[in-house]
Amino acid sequence: MRRFALLTAAATLAAAAVQAAPAAKPDPLRPRYCGLMKGCGLPAPDGWCPPEHSKSVPGVKYDDERCAEARELTAYGVRNDDLAGYRLYAFLGHRYRVLYAVEGEVPLSAARLGYLMGDLPLAARLLTRFQSTPYTAEYVDPQRRRFRGSKGSKLSGEADLIAGGPDARTSWYFGEGTSKVGPWKLRGRSLMRFEFAPAGADGRRVRYNVRIVSTPTNAALNLIMNLGLFKSIVNGEIREMVEDVTEASGKLEAAGASLHADATWSPEERDKLQALLRLP
Repeated sequence: MRRFALLTAAATLAAAAVQAAPAAKPDPLRPRYCGLMKGCGLPAPDGWCPPEHSKSVPGVKYDDERCAEARELTAYGVRNDDLAGYRLYAFLGHRYRVLYAVEGEVPLSAARLGYLMGDLPLAARLLTRFQSTPYTAEYVDPQRRRFRGSKGSKLSGEADLIAGGPDARTSWYFGEGTSKVGPWKLRGRSLMRFEFAPAGADGRRVRYNVRIVSTPTNAALNLIMNLGLFKSIVNGEIREMVEDVTEASGKLEAAGASLHADATWSPEERDKLQALLRLP
């Protein structure tokens, strides 16, 4: 009898413990992901977005501008049914959003720009040598789709090439890092779309378009990052990087004859640079 009483007490305590256990914390990404899927008319995997998670995120209007990146990435075949895709589309569904857009035209052929975008460590080496600004870049996966890079003390981070590429002349990068913009030093995630195309009759110029989407974590940061001054500084940095590539390519061409005598470049690097110079 005593044993039965002890068992009964143990069972009662176990049941109470189960009932008292805290409920699992809700996933903060789910409403962003599901709100974007529903609001932009994109299909979500079966069972991922029940009605309680498919409501619009407060303060978000799912118009063509807000849905542009998600729809284009879906058209590119970027999946939304794995962990990487879930995080990407949830990022795009964040309440706060800031868009930076820069376009221009520079005296550099599409062939040369595509070549450098296909070998980011070489491009960083070229920029450091000819622009007197320390750039770094290294691939961190065998497929050469994820890279780590920096520009002086202003920018550092890691990003993945998630769609497109130099051959397609449209590249999508998603990553995170730290940037110093004027008096502000920030860390966060961004999505960048870089597109370029030949311009002019001789094909020696290129027209480019850069769009960067960032998602500030709160209203105060959102206000700062949408300030005209903040945006003008960021847009200037983006333009400067494209112009750095252009100027470095021109300086390389001027130094082409003495390239093989420059011991600061490895034989493999010199061969790559000569291949670059042979492009129109």
